[in-house]
Amino acid sequence: MFGYVKPYPAELLVKEYEFYKATYCGICRSMKKHTGAFSNVLHSYDSVFLALVRMLYIDESKIDAKKKKCIAHPFKSRPMLVENEALEYTARAFGILTYYKLKDDLSDEKLLRKMAISILRPIFSGAKKKAGLTELAEVVSDRLLRIGALEEERCGSVDEPAKLFGELLGEIFAFGLEGADRTVTYACGYHLGKFIYAADAAEDYDRDVKSGSYNPYVILYEGKPLTKENRATIKCALLMECRGIEGAVNLLPFGNLRTIENILKNIIYVGLPRRIEFLDGEAEDKDLSDAEADPS
Repeated sequence: MFGYVKPYPAELLVKEYEFYKATYCGICRSMKKHTGAFSNVLHSYDSVFLALVRMLYIDESKIDAKKKKCIAHPFKSRPMLVENEALEYTARAFGILTYYKLKDDLSDEKLLRKMAISILRPIFSGAKKKAGLTELAEVVSDRLLRIGALEEERCGSVDEPAKLFGELLGEIFAFGLEGADRTVTYACGYHLGKFIYAADAAEDYDRDVKSGSYNPYVILYEGKPLTKENRATIKCALLMECRGIEGAVNLLPFGNLRTIENILKNIIYVGLPRRIEFLDGEAEDKDLSDAEADPS
């Protein structure tokens, strides 16, 4: 959904990257099955991180891939994970998250984007209903409403809305788990959510200065061009969240699932840091809207 949570393919083994893409395709098929035929229209690679974590808590024998064709790739079969509980849960959870995010975006975006969101919203309204997980939907709705209230207040602290988005993702990662499993997965989602919110705000800084859209960094730095020191401060805070994710991931029960372990650690150690390299240069030297394309 934000395009931040991806690995760096050049440092993955071929089989690991193939498994990563097979997981993405497996989630896509699961979304069609459980949240509606068109609910995958906004499917993103960000969902794979959640699916990989949740696969550590299911029977390992259920993690399997088969070659299949799909509408996006009709001429050549490609590996896709066979549906399991982790893929189904990820499909349902992202159906809920996407619906409420679109609902939230309607109040923030300009006319043309609002029109596009209005077209998509009925699709994801149906997806939310099919997804079930009522308790999780209530948490997602509550946190996004509270973030919206902070935005209305023009809150000048990035920590407050980032914390709420961290709580939202923490609940999504941990939903249905108990004890130590819940504690560890919640921490994964919590620190990842804080990273995503703060990184997204940092990347949108220049655009939001021009548009007048809410951005806690714009309020904090009074809309002035970010200095090298400002950028270094923001990047340091983001890397601290990466360390938080790392601490939680190191406690996950990988067992023999080394492929999943290597993909997750690639995302933490390489993917996320590379994604915020836009903070390394001065504003005039770096286009803050640049983003890596999703792998195909």
